[in-house]
Amino acid sequence: MKNLIKEYEEIFLESPKYYLDTGGRFEIIGNHTDHNHGLCIVANCSLRIKAVLDKDDEIVDIKSKGYDRFSFSLSSLSNYNDYENKTKALVAGILIKLKELGYKIGGFKAYIESDIPDGSGVSSSAAVESLIGYIISYLYNNKSIPELVIAKVGQFSENHYFKKPCGLLDQIGTSFSNCNYIDFKDIDSPVLENLDFNLPLNLYLVKSIGDHSSLTPLYAKIPASMKKVALMLDNKEVLRDVNIANDINKAIDELDISDDEKRIAKHFYIECNNVLCAKKAIKENDTQKFLESIRRSQLSSLHNLENTFVKGDEYIDSPQDIIDKIEKEIGDDGAVRIHGGGFKGTVLVFVKDNIKDKFEKYLEEHYKNRYYKVFISKHSVNYIEF
Repeated sequence: MKNLIKEYEEIFLESPKYYLDTGGRFEIIGNHTDHNHGLCIVANCSLRIKAVLDKDDEIVDIKSKGYDRFSFSLSSLSNYNDYENKTKALVAGILIKLKELGYKIGGFKAYIESDIPDGSGVSSSAAVESLIGYIISYLYNNKSIPELVIAKVGQFSENHYFKKPCGLLDQIGTSFSNCNYIDFKDIDSPVLENLDFNLPLNLYLVKSIGDHSSLTPLYAKIPASMKKVALMLDNKEVLRDVNIANDINKAIDELDISDDEKRIAKHFYIECNNVLCAKKAIKENDTQKFLESIRRSQLSSLHNLENTFVKGDEYIDSPQDIIDKIEKEIGDDGAVRIHGGGFKGTVLVFVKDNIKDKFEKYLEEHYKNRYYKVFISKHSVNYIEF
């Protein structure tokens, strides 16, 4: 806190009045289900984005550690198309949408630092969006903007102002506290249920080698394959709306499409069932059943989605290589699965207390500077008024 305040004072030549932070998100389970209106469980992450700030009547002025400072006047919000800085456009888009929804908006000066490491896979962009939404809620709307509104406004701005397609899963994970089960059947009004995650498990993210910059076609193939099958099976846009009275796997097998497209579609149904099993285990505090759900999720991602490594790339230090090695290390005392979009990025590990110290020593020896001990945050936002 002292360092944040010191940096703010050096930049803005005055003292800040407020502190806010928001977390990234964990995809606990539900790999590639949201875009076909499926089920998932997400949670708020202990890796945070932190800001010290003060109100300003006329401008938004932001300096983030490691990035160029930018500002804009509230009177020039309509000129967002002229903003070359994408983050500048993203912030403007959130303000524009909140104003359109009838909320009061205002300016602010902020210094921001992030605990979220590059490539950690907990959606730093969604965390930033939630941070901006909560700043406007807390400073100008008496903390009254609902979490789902903050999530939807963040998604809207990312899609239309940052020009990046995304679902709502990430923003719900960063805007809501604790752990949440989400049913995306109605994509505009998802059903959420807060889950009190009390399982005696330790969580870790382990980062693979490589980046996501050239993987867009691989990501795009997954929702495209699912939607293609939905259209062929029942003339529906997404798999969630398909109505097949008999064996869905048999119906998929009878389609004249490639085997990998069939497997991708089957994953949707397998994974939604895994989510329901994991939800039940969390509510009943059944650690073993929860770990079994995580293992089944990983197996389907490996064999059906095939998104745990990139075919033709180096296998060593790919997510699947890390998963294989960690599975041998933890045995029945934990579970590990691909986290998020996959192919590169991180894996998420759940470990029982009895092997925690041994496992952390293993991580330090084999993945030093590439693993993060994390936990599910009880609060989506923390706020202090100085």
